[in-house]
Amino acid sequence: MRSVRAALHELDEERLVRLVAKGDRAAFEELYRRTSPWMAVRLRRRCADEQIVAEVMQETYLAVWRAAGAFAGAAVGGTATGWLWTIAARRLVDAFRRRAHHAEPP
Repeated sequence: MRSVRAALHELDEERLVRLVAKGDRAAFEELYRRTSPWMAVRLRRRCADEQIVAEVMQETYLAVWRAAGAFAGAAVGGTATGWLWTIAARRLVDAFRRRAHHAEPP
């Protein structure tokens, strides 16, 4: 019998998000394992501060866990990875705004 991990490995990201929406932790772990490396690279290209990148990664995947049911996917011409990146990019902008708001004037 195949392991759950092997079965999840064969699913595309959209199907994984659908399973995450049902509370499937193994699907979430597989989605994270599969997407977090490129997500971190993309964020680092836009932000040199590793602390901000780590915070944005955490906020992004927390949002994915909480809002996976809102993913519309192919029904609206979107992809799971595009949805993930949209969440991450918005969280990064929020982080930049927070940093600018808390920065003290010279």
